[in-house]
Amino acid sequence: IQDSIKKDTIKSVKVTDTKTKDSTNRYFEAFYHVRIFSDSVQSVCDSMFYSFKDSVFRLYKDPVVWSRASQVTGDTILLLTKNKKADRIKVFENSLLVNKVQGDFFNQVKSARMDGYLTDGSIDSVHARGFAECVYYIQNEDSSFTGVNQSSSDVIDIYFAPDSTGNGKELQKVVFRSAVKGTMWPIRAKTSEELRLRNFKWLEA
Repeated sequence: IQDSIKKDTIKSVKVTDTKTKDSTNRYFEAFYHVRIFSDSVQSVCDSMFYSFKDSVFRLYKDPVVWSRASQVTGDTILLLTKNKKADRIKVFENSLLVNKVQGDFFNQVKSARMDGYLTDGSIDSVHARGFAECVYYIQNEDSSFTGVNQSSSDVIDIYFAPDSTGNGKELQKVVFRSAVKGTMWPIRAKTSEELRLRNFKWLEA
């Protein structure tokens, strides 16, 4: 019996209401080792619920969402779609955005709640609030590193712009809204491991 419970399960349900005949009153749910794939956004989680009524993927238990070079984790993630494309991400509790710069260098944002906005599968901006922390690397126009900022704030807004290759996004601007505390470190003052936020994980593999 236990083995049968642990098997991957997907269930699709269509509810027919003879009074309203609302075809959007449908949903599907999946359990265990769930994977979502598109050309720009991928995700894994333990269980998922999708409603055709609001076009939202609800991802539960260790969910991870990848958007090109960025990774988002949290306790629960809502992936909102618009015109059949990923449009917005809502992350609840233990929200963490990790953006790979190069090698072992990662821009990171951590908060209690996070909202991410996407265009064509790439994250354009992130609004992090509640015990927000961030680590981000500062680069010259020639991509050489000049320093790294380690800060905390009540609210942090992060903005991305197309990178030099035109195939992805890179960090453009970080805005701290209130109660800001931070340190600007010379690039060689700390190792990349020392600058990783609590619960950091990079799950590219």
